[in-house]
Amino acid sequence: MENLKSSLFVIGNLLVFFSIYSFIPGVIDYFYQGTDWVVFFVISIVCLFTGLNVSFIFKRKDKDVEVLSAFLLTLISWVLLTFIGALPFYLGTTNLTLIDAFFESMSGLTTTGATVIQNLDSTSKSILIWRAMLQWLGGIGIIVIAIAIFPILKIGGMQLFQSEFSSKEEKVLPRTTKIATGIGFVYFFLTIICSFSLFITGMSGFDSLAHGMTIIATGGFSTKDMSIGFFDSVYIEVVTIFFMILSSLPFILLFQSIRGKLMDLVASSQVRFFLILICSVTILVAFWLKRYYEVDFFQSLRISAFAVTSISTGSGFSTYDFSVWGSFTTLLFLFLMLIGGCSGSSSCGLKIFRIQILIKSSLNLIKKIIQPRGVFIPTYNSREISEDILTSVTGYFFLYIFVFATLSLVLAFDGQEILTSLSGAAATLANVGPGLNEIIGPSGNYSSISDFTKLFLSLGMLIGRLELFPILILLSPQLWKK
Repeated sequence: MENLKSSLFVIGNLLVFFSIYSFIPGVIDYFYQGTDWVVFFVISIVCLFTGLNVSFIFKRKDKDVEVLSAFLLTLISWVLLTFIGALPFYLGTTNLTLIDAFFESMSGLTTTGATVIQNLDSTSKSILIWRAMLQWLGGIGIIVIAIAIFPILKIGGMQLFQSEFSSKEEKVLPRTTKIATGIGFVYFFLTIICSFSLFITGMSGFDSLAHGMTIIATGGFSTKDMSIGFFDSVYIEVVTIFFMILSSLPFILLFQSIRGKLMDLVASSQVRFFLILICSVTILVAFWLKRYYEVDFFQSLRISAFAVTSISTGSGFSTYDFSVWGSFTTLLFLFLMLIGGCSGSSSCGLKIFRIQILIKSSLNLIKKIIQPRGVFIPTYNSREISEDILTSVTGYFFLYIFVFATLSLVLAFDGQEILTSLSGAAATLANVGPGLNEIIGPSGNYSSISDFTKLFLSLGMLIGRLELFPILILLSPQLWKK
C-alpha cells in the first residue's frame, strides 16, 4: 500500500506537468485559428486539478521511491499518459476511433512511429506537434528509466552498467533526479541543434522543430505522408542520419563527452560495434541495390545509408519504400529491427551490448568444446562478464524471442499475412514503426488492420519500450515479498 501511495504522489506531480505540456499545442492551434485548441485546453485544466488533488492527498514527507514503487510508477504512468495523450486524437479533428487514438498515442509515447492517421499533409499543426511532443517525452522518459531503474532490477543484464549508471541503494528517486538533470540537458541541447540544422538545410520552422523532436527521440513521426522523402534533400538526409545515430548512443556517455571525456564514448565497445554494423550493412545494401536494381552506386549509397540507419536506430523515417527492395533486404531489415541501438539511448530493440554478450558467450562455449581443460573468461569493455549477467542476458534474449513469436502468431491468427505478422510484430516490439510490406510499410500505415491486431500491437509497443519490464516483474514474485 505504501508503494502505491508513493507512486500516486509522483503521478500527481506528473499530471501537473502534463497539464502544462498539453497546453502548448492548444496555444499553437489557437494561433493558427484551428478548432482543436478547446480539446487541449480542457485536457490541460482537468490534468492540473486532478494532479494537484492527487499530490495533496498522497503527499509524503519521505519522497524517496523504492524499487517496487519505481516499477508501479513506470507502468501506471505510461498507461495513464497514453490514455490522456489519446484524447486529442479521439476528440479532435482527426476523428479517430478510441482504439485508433490509443494506438496512435501509444506509438507516440513509446517512440514507435507506427501511425493510423491518413493524409498527414492536411492534418492540423496542433495534432502534428502533439505527436512529436509525445515522442519527445517518451524518448527522455525511457532513457532515464533505463539508466536509473533497469540496472537495479537487473533487467536483461543491465546490472552490467550498475556501477556507472545507478545507485546500489533501494532509494532510487534522488539518483534519478540527478541523472534526469544531466540527461535532460543533453537531450534538450541535441533537440535544439538538430532542429536548427534542419531549418538551415531547407525545412520550415515548424517542420524542423517537429522533426527535431522525433529524430532525437528516434521516434519516426513525421509531418508528411512521404516522411523525410518529401523534402528530397541530401542535406536534410545527412543531418537526419547524423542525429539518428547520435541519439542511439548512450546518453550518459554523450553527457560525459560534453564534459570533456570524449574518450569514454570512443572506448565504448557497444558504440564501436554499433557504428561498424551500420557502415557494413549500408555498404552491403548499396551493392545489392546497384546489382539488382541498376541504381547508380552513389545514389544507392545515399538511399541505403538512410534506410539502414533509420531501421537500426529504430527511428522509422523513410526516403524510399524499402519494402519493395527484395527478400534479402526484407530479412536483413527484420534482423536489424530486433537488434536495435545502444543501451541508455532512446533507441529500442534487444540492444547492442546483449548481442555482444551472446556472441562472446557462444565463442567461449566453442573454445571450451575445442579445449575442455582450458579456462576462458568472457569480457566486456575489459571487465569480466559474471555468470549472473550471462544468465540474465540469455534469459532476456529467449523471452524477447518468445514475445516476438507470440505476437506474430496472434497477428496471423487474426488473418494477417505472414510478412505483415512478422514485420508488424518486430516493428512494434522493437519500436521501429513501419513494417516491411506494402500494407504497413513506409508507403502505407496501420489504419487498415483490425482493432484486435491494433490492441495487441499496442501491448507489444509497451512491452518493447519497457524492455519486457512488465513481464519480468510479473515473473519475479520475490520482488513483492518485501
